[in-house]
Amino acid sequence: MSIAVRCALLLQPTPRQLLIVATLAVLPLVAPIASTAAPTDTPRAAIQESCQRGQAWLVAAQQADGSWGSGAFRGSVAITATATMALVGSGSTPTAGPQSRAVMRGVEFLIESAAPDGLIHGNEQAAHGVMYGHSFATLVLAEVYGETADDKALATILDRARALIEKTQNAEGGWRYQPERGEADGSVTAGMVVALRGLHNSGFAVSQTTVERAIVYLKQLQNDDGGFRYQSAAGASAQPRTAAALFAIQVAGVGSKEAIDRGFDWLKDHSVRLGLTSPLQANDGYALYGLSYAAAAFWQRGGSDWKEWYSQAAPTLLQAQKTDGSWLDPSCPEYGTAAALYVLQMPNNLTPLFQRELESP
Repeated sequence: MSIAVRCALLLQPTPRQLLIVATLAVLPLVAPIASTAAPTDTPRAAIQESCQRGQAWLVAAQQADGSWGSGAFRGSVAITATATMALVGSGSTPTAGPQSRAVMRGVEFLIESAAPDGLIHGNEQAAHGVMYGHSFATLVLAEVYGETADDKALATILDRARALIEKTQNAEGGWRYQPERGEADGSVTAGMVVALRGLHNSGFAVSQTTVERAIVYLKQLQNDDGGFRYQSAAGASAQPRTAAALFAIQVAGVGSKEAIDRGFDWLKDHSVRLGLTSPLQANDGYALYGLSYAAAAFWQRGGSDWKEWYSQAAPTLLQAQKTDGSWLDPSCPEYGTAAALYVLQMPNNLTPLFQRELESP
């Protein structure tokens, strides 16, 4: 079966998942980690307490305009979208849940950052360019679509965001830092594929050809060792880009099982590490970024691979948490905290894009 046909089958309409809304009435302050999904020597109570402290710090760090980010990343759409997604993963929406006000303010900032041409951006210069932020913002706005005060206006913003993604795809099938048909890299391209999946899940018409070409590009980045390189030119495999590519291929539903298996085999042998004997090193600019994508990829894969991975990641993150509830990152602690929460809360199974049927012990 051709990739195009498989894309067509995959992108048939699916009902929007409403598990967040259905469970809000019974959620505690921090949603419990599912016992069947998060086997780890770290007590679940310790993970919940860590998440609660992280959420409290993150909410307190929100800026007056609803954004998140500090220093060179003050006013960043990318940081704001990541923080908003972390709170959505805790069980809140713009209209309900313990952190609903913070989510609503984050969503409002992202909406106000949307330009008429479809680009959603803020202060993104420290992140090399605007397209990372655009992909993250598009995804989280798609995730909360249907749960805002003005979904009609949000639909217009999301449709413009989709159109911009599709028209800026380059000849190779990918994207890079700027909204133009220039170079491409695996990291930004993976973010775009995930954003398109979120748009599709929320009922927006996504070009099958765009998805097909993006997956072809990502698959071309896979090295013989199973890992993924950064761009089309020869290069070494690396953990963050491998995790991002695997997650994108998974949510798109396109790609041979053999290629995916080889990617996970490489990733298991080259784990994204925060430091097993010492707290997270503040100068590692890709650790938490890579860990968040690895969490998403392994969660989608499920089974023993997920269980083994989470059992190692959770205690390492708890060790790296600061006494004030935050996590460090070279960008800013707002991103570090949001990314860490994103990982620890994955078994909550509350974010629509990541939801899957929980497994028996």
